[in-house]
Amino acid sequence: MQKLLNITLNDLRVIFRDRGIWINLVLVPAALVFIIGLANGGFVTETTPRLRVDVIDYDGSALATQFLADLRAANDTLVLCPLDNDAEDFCRLRAGASERTLDEDLARQRLINRDALALLIIPQGFEANMQAGTPASIIYRSDEEANAPSLIQQAVQAVVQRTGGALVAERVGLDVADSLEILQFSDTADRDDFGQQIFTRAQALWAENLVTVNFTLNDAIERQLSPRQQGFGQSTAGMGSMYVMFTVFGALVVLIDERKQWTLQRLVMMPVARWQLLGGKMLSRFIMGMIQYAVAFAVGAFMGVNFGRDPLAIVALMVSFTLCITALAFLLATFMRSSEQASSVSLLFILTLAPLGGAWWPLDIVPEWMRTLGHISPIAWVMDGFRALLYFNGDLSTVVTPLLVLLGAGAVFFALAVRRFRYE
Repeated sequence: MQKLLNITLNDLRVIFRDRGIWINLVLVPAALVFIIGLANGGFVTETTPRLRVDVIDYDGSALATQFLADLRAANDTLVLCPLDNDAEDFCRLRAGASERTLDEDLARQRLINRDALALLIIPQGFEANMQAGTPASIIYRSDEEANAPSLIQQAVQAVVQRTGGALVAERVGLDVADSLEILQFSDTADRDDFGQQIFTRAQALWAENLVTVNFTLNDAIERQLSPRQQGFGQSTAGMGSMYVMFTVFGALVVLIDERKQWTLQRLVMMPVARWQLLGGKMLSRFIMGMIQYAVAFAVGAFMGVNFGRDPLAIVALMVSFTLCITALAFLLATFMRSSEQASSVSLLFILTLAPLGGAWWPLDIVPEWMRTLGHISPIAWVMDGFRALLYFNGDLSTVVTPLLVLLGAGAVFFALAVRRFRYE
């Protein structure tokens, strides 16, 4: 065991003798953790965005006005343009801001330019058709590539349902009143007033929240849901895991060079068992991988990432992933014939397995088949574990599956590497 440790310490001394190691070990990973964290929304404010909806009201009736008021109430993030435009011209109407009018050509162009996310057109005769019980339509258009129109459409559909339901209640109420002999209206105005009361009451009932849900978030959960946790949690775990691969896969080139320079052959001639020689080489790369994880997670801690309630589970994931990647690196080294080939293959593996496994972005945003395919990468399994701990308050029992997969894969890679490894 002492000989194994001596080989490990000697390799570490050689690695740290190069002062440039600190650039790749600390500066570049720290910068990427920060940049990718920003790209994933690490510093995004938690304010609710306001959504522009262009409105063209050809009817101008009381019912149309009420419809728009209900739409604002259904989603208070909607800004109806040009009706709700302000002095800062939030609606981006520019020259037409003071006119408070829109035409369809301009509205369509605004959709294309994404100055507005949706367009709502209330046709002439809307109120008359609704009150007469004849079909009435509202034209809704949206930019399908934007990420907000679905919210707007849901609000529009809710108001349409509420308005339609209130009008149905009014008509049914009037029909019932007309059928009762004891209830007589003095004139048409009296009957219309009665119908309006039913309509108003029905709308009030639609607006009531008959079921309410009260919930509270403690400080720990709020931190886990914060943009900083989401953004920098992803970049800390993802970039940390990717740079563990960069650090450990450096062994491919080193082993090829040592074989060419007869360093390995001279070590074999010494009174050192081959398992001690290979074990010492692997242990030095494992330690470098763990140092790389420590650097990445130190940057994450500085950025305010909450690493959950089970630090032992975090360390277990780091150890299992680094062991797996170390074994994979030494297995790949048995297939390499030159340092150029080793450098190219290691770069190809890293830049394929890292994004495929979710190091650059969460796998939640990709299709199901991509998530399944992504799990051929060890990074996908370690990221599953980190996400469970960082975002869902998991513990060691939560990450048993990723741990077993990584350790099992590492054992297979190690067995194949030992079988194929040649010292000459």
